Amino acid sequence: MDAMPIAEYDRGWEERWDDMKRYGPMSRHIRRNIKQLIRPLQFQSVLDIGCGQGSLLAELRTEFPHIEVFGSDFSTSAVRMARRQVDGGEYCVFDLVQGNLNRQFDLIVCSEVLEHIPDDRAALRNLAAMTGKYLVISTVQGRMRRFEAGEVGHVRNYAYGELAQKVEAAGMNVLKVVEWGFPFYSPLYRDVIDLTNTRGTMGTFGPGRKLLSQMIYAIFLLNSSRVGDEIFLLAGKP
Repeated sequence: MDAMPIAEYDRGWEERWDDMKRYGPMSRHIRRNIKQLIRPLQFQSVLDIGCGQGSLLAELRTEFPHIEVFGSDFSTSAVRMARRQVDGGEYCVFDLVQGNLNRQFDLIVCSEVLEHIPDDRAALRNLAAMTGKYLVISTVQGRMRRFEAGEVGHVRNYAYGELAQKVEAAGMNVLKVVEWGFPFYSPLYRDVIDLTNTRGTMGTFGPGRKLLSQMIYAIFLLNSSRVGDEIFLLAGKP
């Protein structure tokens, strides 16, 4: 399966995904789980690979005001939006498969990226080369829905246990894996999105959609943190 063309990512950030990342219940829970995973860690420099329009970096800067912020994305539009949202950082357009940035960072976050990359083994090797202390990955596993393969641009959903095996093969030590989201995110929410062809999840969020998103976010707090199709993996240097 081929990756989505870069022009589609640029158009997605310019027209469809900004409010979804800001207000969408799943995006907010991804950020919440990542922050929960990294709070015990000691780090100064943070690189967000696939930073999108900067929502995660903005929250990290607020909670950890001492950090040095770095962001990269495949999309020029996303990098431009992130630079506007989180000032004082360093940003670049970067293809994770083609190489690394020739430096290391205390913490790298790679959130909702690897499922879009055909050669994820090369991407993981480059992530390992740039990791000074810790690497956090979030992605999805289990049955792929039609909207994930189409509108969202997934080339894979990981099999259970596959991500940890590939991270270890790239030379990192897996320290913790959180599988989150059963039952309200997956299967229920993912199946509803599939049936409605992502209707209501993208574009501009008005007051009604923001309220509905907040209600779904509250329901998602009842999801299991031991069973689910959303994976949060923490790895460290050997």
